[in-house]
Amino acid sequence: MSAVEAEVLRKVNEKIDLIEPTTGKLFFEHKSELVFCRPHLMPLKTQALERLEEMHRETARQLQKKRSSQSNPRKNTEPAGSRNE
Repeated sequence: MSAVEAEVLRKVNEKIDLIEPTTGKLFFEHKSELVFCRPHLMPLKTQALERLEEMHRETARQLQKKRSSQSNPRKNTEPAGSRNE
């Protein structure tokens, strides 16, 4: 600790004389020390974004299912002899 810091701490720790006004309003401001709490983990994605992504995935699944169901009947309706293998 430097001499300057020690002097500042000594001045802060000295008792400050209270001057009360005889007229007007008295104002007192209480400054408390900073209180740190444990850090909290923040989600990388918001819940709204997760719901939106889930809706996109579900829509993609439904579209894929619809396309596969539409393409399967065409394959089943082809005559067995018409395939070129």
